[in-house]
Amino acid sequence: MSRRLFQLPGRSRRDGQEPAAGTLLTDQQHTLIENELGLLGRLSDTRARYPASEDDQAAVRRAAEHLTALFLLVVVGEFNAGKSAFINALTGAEIMPEGVTPTTSVINVLRYGPEPAVTMQSDGVIVRDYPADFLDEITVVDTPGTNAIIREHEQLTQEFVPRSDMVLFVTSADRPFTESEREFMETIQDWGKKIVVIINKIDLLRDEAGVAQVTQFVSENIERLLGFSPEIFPVSSLLAQQAKALGERNPEERTRLWETSRFGPLEDYVFTTLDQEGRIRLKLLSPLGVGERINEKYRQITDERLTVLRDDLATIDNIDRQLVAYQEDMRRQFGYHLTRVENIIARMLQRGDAFFEETIRLGRVFDLLNKDKIRGEFERQVVSGTETQIDSVVDELIDWMVDQDLKIWKSVTDYIDRRRLTQYEEGLIGEVGGQFRYDRRALLESVAKRTQEEVERYDLDAEASQLADSVRNAVATVAVAEAGAVGLGALVVAAASTIAVDVTGIIAASLLAGLGLFVLPNKRRQAKRDFHAKAEELEQRLVQVMGEQFEHELARSMDRVREAISPYTRFVRSQYEHLGGMRDELSAVENDMRALRHQIGDERALPPGERAAAMPNFASPRAALSPGESGSDAIVDIDIVDQPHSVDDDRPTELEPDDVSRPEDI
Repeated sequence: MSRRLFQLPGRSRRDGQEPAAGTLLTDQQHTLIENELGLLGRLSDTRARYPASEDDQAAVRRAAEHLTALFLLVVVGEFNAGKSAFINALTGAEIMPEGVTPTTSVINVLRYGPEPAVTMQSDGVIVRDYPADFLDEITVVDTPGTNAIIREHEQLTQEFVPRSDMVLFVTSADRPFTESEREFMETIQDWGKKIVVIINKIDLLRDEAGVAQVTQFVSENIERLLGFSPEIFPVSSLLAQQAKALGERNPEERTRLWETSRFGPLEDYVFTTLDQEGRIRLKLLSPLGVGERINEKYRQITDERLTVLRDDLATIDNIDRQLVAYQEDMRRQFGYHLTRVENIIARMLQRGDAFFEETIRLGRVFDLLNKDKIRGEFERQVVSGTETQIDSVVDELIDWMVDQDLKIWKSVTDYIDRRRLTQYEEGLIGEVGGQFRYDRRALLESVAKRTQEEVERYDLDAEASQLADSVRNAVATVAVAEAGAVGLGALVVAAASTIAVDVTGIIAASLLAGLGLFVLPNKRRQAKRDFHAKAEELEQRLVQVMGEQFEHELARSMDRVREAISPYTRFVRSQYEHLGGMRDELSAVENDMRALRHQIGDERALPPGERAAAMPNFASPRAALSPGESGSDAIVDIDIVDQPHSVDDDRPTELEPDDVSRPEDI
């Protein structure tokens, strides 16, 4: 009896035929397809903003195209598990070659054709046409073994699995659920594919207890190691083939073989339980699973990049904080150096007061009229040593500023170097992380090189000399010192001496006018006040100018550091903003895909607590066993019957690609 599987309108296998009755989609199904195509389009647009791999681009494109393709049933498993024998049992004919070694290095595609035919495509895929009714609306794919010696076999299989609507995973009863099978099943699960497990070759087991034991072993380990409970069908493809080969010749033997093969429940599941609505559901879920996997891949890439950039931002913020702290420390220590200058001037003022007390009195009237003598005494008694002291303090100040400037450059250089040598960003996924990693590393290396060059060419003597000249010239403009003065101390002393001579000169003029004898004490006090006022004004202006010059040099130093790291800073901040938007869009696509999965009716869209109740159970009955160890590496006692058995999978197929025509794309 013909059993129709799912087919979209306009994709009939048989030329000239309209789609079978009942295959037209409902409005709701059309809406789901349109929504899914829209989501895949959004994913494609979002992914295009990455330097995405060609495989991912092709996968999204094929996923969208797959929505209007025939239902694709892919058979996978290790070589010699009986995959080809299973397909032959399903069709009731010797269509697929069976062998004892994994010699087939190609995918075999079984589709409907009015006459049996074999064609090899240019990509090496073998297409087999056969007039089986169920192939009118379904394509079956037989793949090389997952543990084949030729690694290209696995590559072909892994490239085909994402295109499947449902995967039949065939394992052998005599070596059930091996480690390589677990790894490959995990890959299939990552693609979000519906997996049905077939335990083949149960005719090798002695009794039903052995079948139940193997079935339970496979079920428990899949659930424990992979976290899901697939439908499991223990069968004997050999006995099913033998039963179908008998036809009507021996009904009793045919019935016995068929029931012993336990192939009936599997056929009922594929042809009856998995009805049209179920196939439509799987057809919708298959591209959705591909989209979810790729979306998750790029969301993970985005998260990893954002993690790197968050640390980069922390690096930049830390540098900023260090620069702010550096400026605060510099200002605090600069205040200490200024205080030393102020103290030197204060002591000079004290000596000046004593000098005026001693000099401006009646007994020294004639000395006051001798300007050069007064100036000489003032320099010896008041300002002697001041020049050296101030120059010493200022030299220390300048050396300290230059030294601190060099230290901050070294600190930033070391910090950037440590960041540049951080290796964890190498974990960024594949080629899609390459350009980001390259751009970021190039900038870090450029910044590190720039800062290192600044450190290497830093000339302490030249910087100190330049800074000293800058400070002296700035002070000279306010001290009104003679042009020949060199050094800040000389400028201060010259200014102080000028003030003293001016003050005593005014007093001498008053005495010559005949007013000194009556007002001399008052003039002495006035002289001291004027001297203090002018000296303090000089001190304030000196401190102000030195402070301004200090701030100028400090700002220049900070600007040089920030300018050196600015390419890295701009890259990090712009990328973080860009990727934050990408993360939001990928999360939105993820949420919409989850909502669509829920609309399609998949239990994985439900909250974890609700999944168990919603999960359908098509598993075959299993006998209860005593508690014991189970796992993919656990030992299971299985009684094997020593009897001839048709083994799988892959006899060589001699075909010349150039001698056959290329069929339509699968």
